[in-house]
Amino acid sequence: MISIIVSSRELDRKNPGNLTKFLSSIKSSISNPDNIEIIFKFDDDDFLIENSLIEAATANPELNVKYFFSDRYGYLGLHKAYYECLDLLDPKSYVVVILADDFLCVSGSNWDKQLLEVSVNLKDEPFLIQDPSKLGQMHDIPIFSRKIIDLVTLGDSLSVDSWSMSLYSIYSELNLTKYILSLPEFTTRQMCAFDMSHERWNVEREQLIKYLESQDYKDLVEKSKNKIKEYFKL
Repeated sequence: MISIIVSSRELDRKNPGNLTKFLSSIKSSISNPDNIEIIFKFDDDDFLIENSLIEAATANPELNVKYFFSDRYGYLGLHKAYYECLDLLDPKSYVVVILADDFLCVSGSNWDKQLLEVSVNLKDEPFLIQDPSKLGQMHDIPIFSRKIIDLVTLGDSLSVDSWSMSLYSIYSELNLTKYILSLPEFTTRQMCAFDMSHERWNVEREQLIKYLESQDYKDLVEKSKNKIKEYFKL
């Protein structure tokens, strides 16, 4: 099974996302609704979001949707929201897809079937999923095996896409190419409601870049590399 995890906010929304369009696009893109579950994290202070989700879920009753409310962590605390989502994963789930609600899945792509087919023989292993056209590059849609999250976390920053890139570099360096699986991109992203000149974007991105360049992040990558080497007995 595949788990899609999403941190969403309707109150003072900053992107053009729409939960009904989001769920409808997922439904139209998959081969079998039983292959996936969708877990939403909402902020405690967001009094608008539950009605939006009820409307979206009612329009897409075939989908297995879970949700919960917790503290608001903000943009720089997205990884904390994702960790909370992991607590609700179905025991059968072994792949985690991290999506934002302003992404739309490509109708008829059957990405769920493709993903399960390429990964089923390694479902208990710490494999990576990469778009073959973007190997080693930043991925808008980070996909992780459940085992790799258990082994080395999600990188402890909002930029799980950067963490995916770091893990790819580790696996390539250690010649673990057997565990780097391919899945073509299956989403499109709607235009953001703010651009790179927006004050919020610049301030938060600047903080993120500083963290990714920090010794703390380099130490985390090195620690993770050692855990991976230990796991594979390298």
